[in-house]
Amino acid sequence: MSNEKRQEEFAGTYGGLIGACLPLVVMLGSILVMAALGMRSTKNYWSAGFLAVVVGFLVYKDKKRFQAAIIEGATDRTFGFMLCCFLIAGVMSKILTSSHLVSGLLYVMAKLHVSAGLIPILCFVICMILSTATGSAAGAMTTTAPVVLPLAFAMGCNINLVCGSILAGSCFGDNLAPISDTTIASSLSQEVDVTRVVRARLKYALAAGAISILLYLVMGFAMAGSGSAERLEVDGTYVSSLVFLILPVLIVTIMLRGGGLFSALLVSEILGIAMLLLFGFETPASLVAADGLIYNAFNGMVNSIIFILFIFIMVSIVKNAGVLDALLTWMQNFASSERSAEIAGGAMVSVMSIAISSGTSAIAFCGPIIRQLMRPFKVDRARSANILDGLGCGMGYLVPTNPGCLQLAGFAVAAGVVAEGYSAISFVGFNFHSMALFLVFWFAILTGWGRTHETDEELARDGIVVESRTVR
Repeated sequence: MSNEKRQEEFAGTYGGLIGACLPLVVMLGSILVMAALGMRSTKNYWSAGFLAVVVGFLVYKDKKRFQAAIIEGATDRTFGFMLCCFLIAGVMSKILTSSHLVSGLLYVMAKLHVSAGLIPILCFVICMILSTATGSAAGAMTTTAPVVLPLAFAMGCNINLVCGSILAGSCFGDNLAPISDTTIASSLSQEVDVTRVVRARLKYALAAGAISILLYLVMGFAMAGSGSAERLEVDGTYVSSLVFLILPVLIVTIMLRGGGLFSALLVSEILGIAMLLLFGFETPASLVAADGLIYNAFNGMVNSIIFILFIFIMVSIVKNAGVLDALLTWMQNFASSERSAEIAGGAMVSVMSIAISSGTSAIAFCGPIIRQLMRPFKVDRARSANILDGLGCGMGYLVPTNPGCLQLAGFAVAAGVVAEGYSAISFVGFNFHSMALFLVFWFAILTGWGRTHETDEELARDGIVVESRTVR
């Protein structure tokens, strides 16, 4: 891109491209320093976001363009949707806590002699099924975490391992489900049918899933508490609270019938609040009190929401300054063979998932350029879509500042199983499925496992004309 065009399209910054990178470097660097010093609360990370904004203001030459970039980030539609879902999901967590559902489940598990060592693998499998069925990682976490986390805590399970297994199972479906936003985005950006992508993706997802199941089985028993559910002192007082299981079932049912997560949560919460009043677990006054259910539900999610706001603002600042475009241009120049094109594409989506703290956003942003990287070498479009999605989900869910990670940490705090200020840094290292996805797809890239090519005839049938390059 010429300097003239760059000046017209992107905001000018002092120090050129290096100056434009500073907000991102300052934010990530501040988080790493604070984490190393033991300051791992999301509230600490607000300061990192604020510092990034200050640095952005200093490096932008045109302060009006800086202000426009701030507004663009703060009014992003994805952020708005996340904000609403986070707040509403917090209410569901409090409803299930107030229902004494966990006490009823503990009673049943005590009668069944369920071992604490099985809880992590059960969480992984349940979230894997839910996320694959609904296409929503957030839906799987919202349905499972408020019920399972207090249960696991009472049984003496390692909460970090359980959170990691919930996150991993949710990631499985986000990567594989045909109706997942990442699957749709990766397929559309590579100009290929979703069904074909999912069929080709299955072997990678199952390989990573098998690794995850083995690790959760081993780690579950290695890190379990001192026994199983039957050793807990529980009675059948709240066994009737098992009826509240209808709420997570209702969420999944509504989503499977085409309703969105937000609608599913609202309908289930209306029913949940009515049931709380009917059972006498809450009163109208306790619901709306200054320290009541609704207040505590919203308050538990505020920390994560504020930090996510800073993430969207920071991404907008560096994007408007041309940082992301420069990175993509550099990656394009690197691709001289099908293998190097896949390496460049894989590195690009991995780096962007870390920088943006979101695999979904990285997939949407990097998809078009990865299509350009792969097109001359006639690499199967389903394969490039799978590399894009596999590494996006693999890296995205390993970043502690990922919205899904922040939401799960918020659920843990709201459930009362961890202290205020609990950070995703504590459990992302137990997200074995994302780690496995990362390893499986880089193995496929470096060894060529699963690499196929499309013929001119196949491309022509889809109306695609390709100028071939020499494959080295």
